[in-house]
Amino acid sequence: MSLRINHNLAALNAHRNLLQTNSDLSRSMQRLSSGFRINQGSDNPAGLVISEQFRAQIAGLNRAVENSEGSINMIQTAEGALTEINNLLISMRELAIHAANEGFNDADQLAADQAEITNAISTIDRIAANTQFGTKKLLDGSKENVASITTANGSEVTIKQSGLSTGTHFITAYKSADPAATLNVTTGGITLAGVGSDGDPYNLAEAVHNIDVVQASGSATKTSNAAISVTDFWNNGVKLNTTATKALMASGLAFAQADAAATYTFRINYQENGSTPTGYVTIQAAIASGQFGSDLVTAFNAALAGTALEGKVQAEGTGVGAGSTFGIKSVAVGSQFSMAWTGITADTTGTAEASLTGLAAGSHRGASTNTFTLQAVTASITAAADINVTVASNTYSTLADLVTALNTVMATSVGQVAGASAAEDIYAEVWNNDRIRFSTRDQGSAYTLQLMAGADATTGNVRNVLNLTSDTTANVGQDALVTLDGYANALSQIDYDQPKEYTLKSAADGELNQGTVKINVEKAESGLELNNFLLDVAATKFNVQLDGGAATEVKAGFDYTIWNTDRTEWIKVAYALTSTGGTETISNIDQSLVFQIGANVGQTAQISLRNMSASSLGKHLPGNMFTDLSKIDVTTVQGAQDAQSVIDSAINLVSTTRGTLGSFQKNTLESNLRNLRIAAQNLTASESQLRDTDMAKEMSEFTKNQILVQAGTAMLAQANQIPQIVMSLF
Repeated sequence: MSLRINHNLAALNAHRNLLQTNSDLSRSMQRLSSGFRINQGSDNPAGLVISEQFRAQIAGLNRAVENSEGSINMIQTAEGALTEINNLLISMRELAIHAANEGFNDADQLAADQAEITNAISTIDRIAANTQFGTKKLLDGSKENVASITTANGSEVTIKQSGLSTGTHFITAYKSADPAATLNVTTGGITLAGVGSDGDPYNLAEAVHNIDVVQASGSATKTSNAAISVTDFWNNGVKLNTTATKALMASGLAFAQADAAATYTFRINYQENGSTPTGYVTIQAAIASGQFGSDLVTAFNAALAGTALEGKVQAEGTGVGAGSTFGIKSVAVGSQFSMAWTGITADTTGTAEASLTGLAAGSHRGASTNTFTLQAVTASITAAADINVTVASNTYSTLADLVTALNTVMATSVGQVAGASAAEDIYAEVWNNDRIRFSTRDQGSAYTLQLMAGADATTGNVRNVLNLTSDTTANVGQDALVTLDGYANALSQIDYDQPKEYTLKSAADGELNQGTVKINVEKAESGLELNNFLLDVAATKFNVQLDGGAATEVKAGFDYTIWNTDRTEWIKVAYALTSTGGTETISNIDQSLVFQIGANVGQTAQISLRNMSASSLGKHLPGNMFTDLSKIDVTTVQGAQDAQSVIDSAINLVSTTRGTLGSFQKNTLESNLRNLRIAAQNLTASESQLRDTDMAKEMSEFTKNQILVQAGTAMLAQANQIPQIVMSLF
């Protein structure tokens, strides 16, 4: 024990401990009363720094949550307006379909449909102009990211949508593959032509297209009007000669005696070509004493009256007395008239029995003029040329023999026409077993064939044997009709001697969506029959770069999104089917809505809203008479049809925009909102762990410190009593 009085070390030690305990007790009381473990920097300097950062982050997250919730409300406002525009478009489409029913509608109904459509267009414009969130307009185009090409656009690129920043950008397309096509079959009279024999498809979308032969090709023809009877009832063939003659029986038959008085009985059968014979008709003619051949002619012709032979046959004769002549001939000339007799008998009641020398029973037939004229235009006869067909003088008993003679002479005749290629132009054939048909070997409406009327067009002409009539106009060949995607192409010149190249079109000339493909058609010798083909087209391919970034492979005719190097900016484009590539400069003005959806700098999202006025919907459809939705008119049949296409395009754009907004709301705003709430919760938990007081633990500390203060105070009092012991020494 120390017995010093100047320095009471025990009291000093008790006092020091009491001060520390009192400080700890005060700190515990502060923590318990505030609820925070860190109330000032000295409590936990590092913890204070971290917790304050957490507090700033939590406050930012909570504000971002409120931002996202407000942004969702704005997006829903825009989509609500688009929903109503879509409903109006559906109603307009229904009206356009009603107006297209032209056979049913009258002018008043069409006017009523148009009036309702006009009103709907005005409503769409009003919605687009007036839709706003607060004072901010949404669908008038003022919140659109607008990109425009400032160069000549030789690469034929169309900007569909922009995600570029404001400023100048560049897009470059390098062609990597030309368009090509294949047919599903290699037979049927059609093959692909062009460089590489792939059809050189031009302006055709990558898809399977239909090529259909809907009408077969045909030659220009001239056919017998009725069946041809080459042989007559007595099996005599057609007799052709350079000059038409009558059917003759015993021409120049002479009387042997001076006095021919008698009654002469004739049995005669007659047939016109192709008709039923009259059957044997008996004709009696009497002459008196002193009458001869010329008198018998008169008597015979008089006896024909009222019989089946009247007007068909006649007698003729010359002279008197011995040597006078008598004969029977057809009235008409030509081999289409024939007759026969069974003989002539004379009675013996006259003053002298008479006989006719040279009498012979059997059939007799005249000859027909064997020349006729065809006029033709063929591949080798470019201007109408007359072809004189002179058949060899002969008797023909079958159509095949006659056709052979015709082809022989036509080969020579055609060969004599300037520029013609002999037998490669016109030919004859047996048709339907009983007729003859003349045809051009070339097929299509460019080629014609005509039987000409001429001085030889009498009843004795060979054309009558063949049952042919002269044509007033040329007989035209039939074009093959070949459709490409439903558009008909007439192939008017299919040549006999060689394949020919054609270009099939998918639309009329002048239409922007007209596509073509080249084909070869086989020779007319094979013809082009009804058939169906599938044309598989692969579009042009490009490697496309945005602002020098990584290349993206694209195909002409499709929409593609191209990104820059760090994928922070993009643009959706489509290259025309006729594009060959190139570089274009783009000027971009970004007016998109920007939303702060995070707690830190740069954590934003943006979306552009298209102009939804009627003049911005259904724009520039190829082959359509209307440039946009505001111009549609359904009061005509074509107008109603084109209006449907425009409205369908507008519906597609509105629906796509709604889908974009919905995707932005769901995948960007709502998803981010959930993430923000989770992040704020977890950061708050972390900040609480650092800064908040553990009340149970701190209360234990507080109780301990209370006890220590009481003990320290008691011990200080005891320590202060120790120096008084020294007084006992005095």
